[in-house]
Amino acid sequence: MIHFRIFETINKDLIENLNNIKKNTSLYVFQLPEWINAVANNSNNYDKLKIVFIYNDNDIILVAPLCVKSVYGFKELCWLSSDIIDYNNAIISNSFNYEDNNFKKVWEKIIKDLSDECDLVFLNKNPEFIGSMSNPLINSQYKYYQKSYQLNLNKFDYDSFYSNKNNNKSKQTDRRKEKKLNDGGDLNYSYENINLTNFKLVEELIFEKMSSYERKKEKTFDYKNIISQYRELVSCNNFDYKFNLSILKKNNKKISSILGVIFNGVYYYLIPCTHSSEFKKLSPGRLHIINLINWSIENNILIIDFTAGDEPYKHSWSNNDFKMFYYIKPLNLKGIIRSIVLNLYYKLRKNFFFKKIYHYIQYEI
Repeated sequence: MIHFRIFETINKDLIENLNNIKKNTSLYVFQLPEWINAVANNSNNYDKLKIVFIYNDNDIILVAPLCVKSVYGFKELCWLSSDIIDYNNAIISNSFNYEDNNFKKVWEKIIKDLSDECDLVFLNKNPEFIGSMSNPLINSQYKYYQKSYQLNLNKFDYDSFYSNKNNNKSKQTDRRKEKKLNDGGDLNYSYENINLTNFKLVEELIFEKMSSYERKKEKTFDYKNIISQYRELVSCNNFDYKFNLSILKKNNKKISSILGVIFNGVYYYLIPCTHSSEFKKLSPGRLHIINLINWSIENNILIIDFTAGDEPYKHSWSNNDFKMFYYIKPLNLKGIIRSIVLNLYYKLRKNFFFKKIYHYIQYEI
């Protein structure tokens, strides 16, 4: 019999249940118990936690980390998420058939019950797949808005991949820029696992990345909150995942950095940064990705997940992609107003001018 339970606080019972289910499930690193806990502990923009456990008899078959939050006076039922979460989705069992009509009815009842006090349901950043399984919550009411990109390294031939992805002019440009970067020597790539002792390196990277966004007036994030979330995740000393920071230096000066996290053989490409320097015009970030690919192969990484986004480099360095979806359901007149704004954003999100206006409203006002 399918039934459910809803947790409104994170306690030992909840963490124990989450740790039990992750042994036979499909999930991304972002849905590990420590990540859910870190987001909840460092977020002040939700009103109530609504972490849903669905059971088939005594077996947990799905966990959905949801919450109710207020946005500009609108009450939304949404994923428990933050700026460090690239995929919002449920944790799903590998052994349950989600085409079961009883499951679908239970899920519909859960959403209806939880949204009674809300103006709308807004579920964003939903991936088409969770691991190798289709996302069981996505249906025809979910709308596609962008892709996520991965580089699958299984039986991967870098030379063939590079040759197919780049024309002769691009190859010549790469060789010329690499030669100039190597001119005089002292070009160094380093890869370092992150702990609390060297966490300051992550703080410096995040601060510089956010500063570059602010200078371009592209996005504004609460970088202190992002740092707090990452610090908590690092402090857990969980061996299921590990953060890795790669730094490219020229003449002992940082010219490119990449922060990633490794989980289940997947390298999640989280925060890249091309540092301000006289070498920036030589595209050190592109050469850094090439080095990262070869490092990943040497370290038995199965997939580099560039995550969702419209940046051209993600398409250029991937050999696999999948769709990302959002779901909006207004529940009253206020919800209709909010849904119009959200749907307009998704329709115009690639428009440069509109994006600037939206991000100003979203983060500055």
